[in-house]
Amino acid sequence: MQQAAIQRCVEMLTGARRDRQPLAELPADIRPADLAEGYVVQDVLLAVQNAKACGYKIAATSAVAQTLLGVDGPFFGRLLEEAYHDSPAHLPADRFLFRLIEPEFAFILAEDLPPRGADYSSDEVSQAVASLHPAFEIVSSSFGRDWTKRGAPSLAADNAVHGAFVLGLGTEDWRHLDLANLEVRLTVDGEAFSSGRGEAVLGHPLRALTWLANDLTRRGRGLQAGETVTTGLVTAKFALLEAGQGCRADFGPLGEVTLAFE
Repeated sequence: MQQAAIQRCVEMLTGARRDRQPLAELPADIRPADLAEGYVVQDVLLAVQNAKACGYKIAATSAVAQTLLGVDGPFFGRLLEEAYHDSPAHLPADRFLFRLIEPEFAFILAEDLPPRGADYSSDEVSQAVASLHPAFEIVSSSFGRDWTKRGAPSLAADNAVHGAFVLGLGTEDWRHLDLANLEVRLTVDGEAFSSGRGEAVLGHPLRALTWLANDLTRRGRGLQAGETVTTGLVTAKFALLEAGQGCRADFGPLGEVTLAFE
């Protein structure tokens, strides 16, 4: 992409969220053609906003999410310090164009996973993890509620439609847990809404983290100690919440995470 196209793309994406005027889509002449171009726009977007990244979100790790978005694999965005909240969280609903809630496993790293010539094994990635947490990601987008039709390159440019994230208490003693079969139950306003198991996330949440480490290293990038990584939708459905609603995700032995919109 030409620099002028990148800048115009960034201006449109930033303006849509700032002015609460969702875009139908990006004009064809400035639309990222592939994920590589989408990530270039993403980097410039965050630089222009002076956003401080504190980790990564992985999008489209489940069959449910991939079908919804019409993609065949994951892509990533950056988690931002200004969008981080501890559970229980109470957030103003009008901060977001919409509020789509995803229960997710979240890892915090203890060690760097720098770029290198060979892929990381899941064992190497596991050893780099400090703790595992229950989490919510709040999906929100410059494209409003038609965001699912925009394609991975445009969504990556929009920082992978990241709105905010909520982190529950974690544990360092997680490696004995059968994460693939760990059931997550989502309730909305106290009523059962959806459930799913860790296997929904590329077969295992650690596999999703390993995918990210290796995708980044192929791009000359890496993960750093202290960063948080959310690994994608676990349950069979997203929850779309309005002002005055709340939700809770029960991760069984891993704990819970709660969120309410005001």
